[in-house]
Amino acid sequence: MALRGFDSGEATKFPTYASRVSSAWSSVANQPSRWQVKTGAYAASMGVDTTDPFYGTTHFHLLSATDRTVAMRRHFAATPAESYISFVFKLDALVARDVFQLTTAAATPVTSMRIHSDASGNILVYAATTLKKTIVTGWGANTWHQIRIHQKTSDNTLEVILDNGAIEDCSGTAMLPWYFLVLGNPNNNTTATSHLYIDAIQVNDTTGSVNNSWPDSPRIPTAIRPDGDTASTDWARSSGSNDSDMIKEEQPDLDTTYVSSSNIGDASRYTFGNLAEPSNAVIIGVCLTIVAKRADAAKIIPVVSRGGTTVELTAVDVETDYMSPIEVIIEQDPIAVGAWTQTNLNATEFGIKHASP
Repeated sequence: MALRGFDSGEATKFPTYASRVSSAWSSVANQPSRWQVKTGAYAASMGVDTTDPFYGTTHFHLLSATDRTVAMRRHFAATPAESYISFVFKLDALVARDVFQLTTAAATPVTSMRIHSDASGNILVYAATTLKKTIVTGWGANTWHQIRIHQKTSDNTLEVILDNGAIEDCSGTAMLPWYFLVLGNPNNNTTATSHLYIDAIQVNDTTGSVNNSWPDSPRIPTAIRPDGDTASTDWARSSGSNDSDMIKEEQPDLDTTYVSSSNIGDASRYTFGNLAEPSNAVIIGVCLTIVAKRADAAKIIPVVSRGGTTVELTAVDVETDYMSPIEVIIEQDPIAVGAWTQTNLNATEFGIKHASP
């Protein structure tokens, strides 16, 4: 599998865009998300917003003031030896500020590479702490632009593509392998107040036969949520008359509504709403997001079913609280054994099976 993941905040819509103080990297209480936030000593606003997405219904929004820390970070599985990353961003004003970086997982993270926008809208690319290139863009404010990055730390490769331009070679400087993908200003690198919007993040590595190079123009549609039960409903609902009603909320309500199981082997599957993209849209992968916790040692097996064929995927670990949603990347259709089509996806049931640890 080469598709490490993608994100625009659609899955749980957490952490919500709000003003908060977080002097150290931390999760937002009671808001299950892979994202952590950091503001330094002052209140600052960041999170998942719905005001002006590039696509779908959500995007990341960070409001920075002069010389203030406002940042979000997350990781996508293990540290990749080589990665291709794409995202889109826009600023409401042209000011000098950090936009994006990759860092290590150390207690004091070390920057692997960094993207900075200057007061003229030019893009500065750093490898570690070394400025490798200033790319003159002619970009203005309030316009979405795509940045794609190729990094291979073993041979100091660093390449960048802006929109549909040429590959900009920024190689030659040693960089540490990255663990966290960071949005915004973790190090106070801004000269004035500005709103940063980021959407459609995609991360590829080179381990598989597809999605193993430059992403094209990824778009992340509105999340598709459960809309009905099937004949397989072993898990018990907390209330109500339909299991799917317990797990379909846009922002997880934790222990208010849920399904649960105390028996190894229990399985439940659900129908989902339809994807309604143009007929020429290419589905590069599906992310099944599960917000779950365990009281005892247990795992969850993701289940995919269509037309009488049911496939059980690799069991995944479950934490003791809801705060780290499980993300199961299903890069290709495990039933058709090939690329996903919109027709097959819309006919597919997804579910969960209680597994032993």
